Amino acid sequence: MRRDGWLPGVLGAVTKGLLILWAVPGQGGRSLQHPTLQQVQALVRHMAEDAQELFTFYEKDQGLAIGHLCRTNRPPEWLRGPSLGTRGLRGLRGTMTHMAQALQDITRHQRDLNPPGAEILRRLASAHLKVRGLLNNLEGLYPAPSPHPTRRLPPGPTAPTKVFRQKLEGCQILWSYSRFLVKLNTLLETRRLRAHRQRQRAHQGSRMPMSS
Repeated sequence: MRRDGWLPGVLGAVTKGLLILWAVPGQGGRSLQHPTLQQVQALVRHMAEDAQELFTFYEKDQGLAIGHLCRTNRPPEWLRGPSLGTRGLRGLRGTMTHMAQALQDITRHQRDLNPPGAEILRRLASAHLKVRGLLNNLEGLYPAPSPHPTRRLPPGPTAPTKVFRQKLEGCQILWSYSRFLVKLNTLLETRRLRAHRQRQRAHQGSRMPMSS
């Protein structure tokens, strides 16, 4: 039996795993070299794919797919955009720091509703690892003193009347996050192609014979 079809998927998963292992300290032996912009762009592309898968699973798993309740057009202020502006990728630090905390909050709530090892918990943990990976990549590209994170006390027991609202809020954040990453990936790809065309034109111009 031929199994050629599984190879691209396996290679993609391996590439994605290597990107994450490289990006997170203490995972698989981090390279001493700084990340490249191309590596960051590749990580963002994989994160955009995974974020869409996470949202789709969460929406169905939490019973929120009816009526598209999660697909809000009013994301949190820190998930609006993206707009790289003059700061470029540096501006992503604040967004990803907020997202790391949001994923921890969603995970904490889901631990009250699911047994250890549940699929939703595994997917949330994977998403959190990728956010940490991107933050560490950005730190490698743009070293700067990191602000000390504020410690948040874990919330008390969740009242039954708040369970649905917390599910919905988590789902809406995951939807906004997936849209944010799709837009960011498109923006980075557009900039990459523009830079590639500029390099080609510059190279072609340098090869043109000089007129006497």
